[in-house]
Formats: sequence, structure tokens, C-alpha cells
Amino acid sequence: MRPITDRLLSELYAGESSAVLVPLVKLTHPDWPEPVCLVRDTEPLTHGGEEYLPFPFQITLPDDRDKGFPVLKWTASNVSREIIGQFRAITGEVLGRVVYVLTSHPDVIEVGPFEVEITGIEYDALTISGVMTIEPILQEQFGYLEMTPGTTPALF
Repeated sequence: MRPITDRLLSELYAGESSAVLVPLVKLTHPDWPEPVCLVRDTEPLTHGGEEYLPFPFQITLPDDRDKGFPVLKWTASNVSREIIGQFRAITGEVLGRVVYVLTSHPDVIEVGPFEVEITGIEYDALTISGVMTIEPILQEQFGYLEMTPGTTPALF
């Protein structure tokens, strides 16, 4: 179960609420001069001293009961052609950070943060989509020794 702040719980259980929960996505790559900061809203939002620009995208959180890799599925509108140009100009993975905040309290993280890695991007005339892998643990080195004939002769 994901931890949820008391403020978000009270807004969720309220009979009526004007609170709006929005995702913030910050994408970085060594080849980019500055990070790309996006919010799924119609107005810019300032979080942590950075301005997040409005952009049409969708993010699907991983299922709590799902076995296997936790991934976020995302789809963004490609009609403005702003983001696809940056993705086409790079090689390697794009690192990202996804958080959910209430627009009334943008500096308080309600859900997340999710540190993600984007390795594959698909696009067509209308959409850009891909998978954001959370904690890519299978790519991490296991242990500090290499298994070579010199260090582990019984294996060879």
C-alpha cells in the first residue's frame, strides 16, 4: 500500500473539494542544457523552486498487487512537437522524477517521488508513449567480486 498524506486523505474523503491532484514530471539527460519540467494542468506550477510548464500527458501508476517490475506507463500529446525533438537528438536513457502534488500546496509531495528511467520511446503523428521503469534493480551490479577462474576456480 502506498503512503498517502493526511491532507490528501481528507480531500479525498470530503463530500466536496476544490483540490486538484496533478502529476509533475522532471526529465533530465546529460545532453540537454536544462531539465524538462512538465505539469498536467492548464497553468504553470512552481515546485521546489522550479517552474513546471503545462503539457498534455497521462501517467498510469503501477498496480500495488502487480508482480514484477514496477513501471509507470505514460502517453503525451505530440501535436506541439516540442518534446519529440529533444528525444530524437539523444542516445541512452532519460532519467526522470515523478511526483503528485495538490495545486493548492505545490511544494508538498502527496504521492511519490518516483525516480524513473526511460529507455524506449514510441511515437507517431499524435502521441509519444513509453514506459518509465522505477528502480531498475536488474541492471545494478550484484556483489563486488567478479566470477572469474582466478577468483572462483570451482565454477570453471
